Amino acid sequence: MTPDQRNVREYGIENDDSLDTEAIQTALDDCAGEGGEVYIPPGTYRSAPLRVGDDTTLRVANGAELRFVGDFREFPTVESRWEGWDQDGFHPCLYVADAANVTVTGEGVIDGGGSYWWDFVGTPESEFPEGLQERLAEIRSGHRQDEVSTFTVRPPLLQIDGCENVTVSGVTLRNSPFWNTHVVYSEDVTIHDVSIRNPPDAPNGDGIDIDSSRFVRVSDTHIDAGDDAICLKSGKDEEGRAVGRPTENVVVTNCTVEHGHGGVVVGSETAGDVRHVTVTNCTFTDTDRGIRIKSKRGRGGTVEDLRFDTIVMRRVACPFVLNGYYQTDIDSDPKPVDEATPNVRNVNFHHITAEEVESAAFLAGLPEQRFEGISFTDVDIDATRPFDATDLSPAMAAGYEQRHGIFCKSLGSVSFRDVRVTVPDGTPLTVEESSSVLLEGFEAMTEKEDETDAAPVVEAGGVDRLRVAGCTAPSDGGPFVRLRDGDASSVLLGGNYGPMADAVVSAADAER
Repeated sequence: MTPDQRNVREYGIENDDSLDTEAIQTALDDCAGEGGEVYIPPGTYRSAPLRVGDDTTLRVANGAELRFVGDFREFPTVESRWEGWDQDGFHPCLYVADAANVTVTGEGVIDGGGSYWWDFVGTPESEFPEGLQERLAEIRSGHRQDEVSTFTVRPPLLQIDGCENVTVSGVTLRNSPFWNTHVVYSEDVTIHDVSIRNPPDAPNGDGIDIDSSRFVRVSDTHIDAGDDAICLKSGKDEEGRAVGRPTENVVVTNCTVEHGHGGVVVGSETAGDVRHVTVTNCTFTDTDRGIRIKSKRGRGGTVEDLRFDTIVMRRVACPFVLNGYYQTDIDSDPKPVDEATPNVRNVNFHHITAEEVESAAFLAGLPEQRFEGISFTDVDIDATRPFDATDLSPAMAAGYEQRHGIFCKSLGSVSFRDVRVTVPDGTPLTVEESSSVLLEGFEAMTEKEDETDAAPVVEAGGVDRLRVAGCTAPSDGGPFVRLRDGDASSVLLGGNYGPMADAVVSAADAER
């Protein structure tokens, strides 16, 4: 043990059933005043929530397990941000707040004891343990609730709040009561070589939530989550816009995701903006969605300058989701654009493979705010998995009939360069009410039962400009592009293979 290392066993830990909170917290407080390392040696430790201060390293040794107690009475009330709003909630299990130069490391396990808290979800409050209903009423007094606000029943496992220069490495973080790891109002945060594990059915069991924070790096981390695996947020609605703190300059690299509602997700809390994000060299397996951007009217904020590169997805219901209609109906009239109108622009997908998926992509902006600068380059999607493999809708947007191919609506500009899509039936690409669409080297394969009545490769309606280059006209003489309305003057052809001009038809021509 080094001179600045404090072994928690030297602070009076007893080998009995009593909680070890006082010993561990005293060691942490000593370090917060002087700097150094708190060492948790091999063994099992039970604790109420803990707080880590400045200049402290918390090292959980290989063979050590820090378990947080399942008893709401041990969790005081603190104010932080919860699901996009600044308000009260239960003290996080491990809380790093208003601190600098902190490290949580080791090869041990930090367990949130989530099952105790998960049982409260869906349970009538009249059946809660004595005192919990009154406690919740106190916490909720004067604060907002909406249909997804379940935070007040459960604390996160690790929350990094208002901090600078924090590193989390090596440890296993599992069984979080609520979100597993929440980085909020912080900067210069590194999460490296961490294992995050929540059961697939853990309610709100997000892996890592990066919330109004900047200069965050997530690398070489494995996540098995009960909700979104890695999620980027920046506040909700009017309050989030007033706070105005973006999530920006984020890198996610060399990560593996197993289960979860999404591999990497942005939103739905986008009010303070999310920008300058790079995700590279990752795999997503058995997640509901792959790369998912979600917002809706009322949120506001801009999501921009995102790049997703070198990613492999497998058994994902829908690998690409850009959804401006989260939990609302896509068939709606335009509304006035104001500060509450969300926007998405400059999102690039490059060198990505998606296998055994159900729906290739759902990309839908708003009629009053078309999403701009969406590009796909060197992307291969095999969307031949049956719809009933998961019974999931592609994007949690009402008024949309699920299909295997790519669906685009209300986009300012979208491009598909060297993109390959395989579907069992139907149209591989549908574009509606969009400004500019570029297809360059776009390939599609469809298992057609009736070659004389083949679906088109592309169906377009309300598209101002459609450019087709480097594509091959169907060898059977079927349509490559079918226009639902208007004539072919909106289509620019160049450098294609085969009689492409003959393969561009209107819906009226197709019916004759």
